[in-house]
Amino acid sequence: MSFAISDDDAGRQILDVFMQHRIPVSGMLPRNYFFTVRDGDFQRGLNKAVANDWVTIDRRNRYRYQLTATGYAAGRSMETTTA
Repeated sequence: MSFAISDDDAGRQILDVFMQHRIPVSGMLPRNYFFTVRDGDFQRGLNKAVANDWVTIDRRNRYRYQLTATGYAAGRSMETTTA
């Protein structure tokens, strides 16, 4: 039986990777840092994170993602609610 997560949860997983690695605002991570996010959820999560203005995709390298100030604030608020 498959338990699919929502797009919002997949987006939070993307944001959580940035928070786990303590990436600052405008910091970047390449695709291979997101191995904890299931492949089936990665693209949906990335799309949701971009739609929420949490993350931007590098214009020169589509496999590199940048954390925005909005994403940093959202990630910090997620950390305080779960801690």
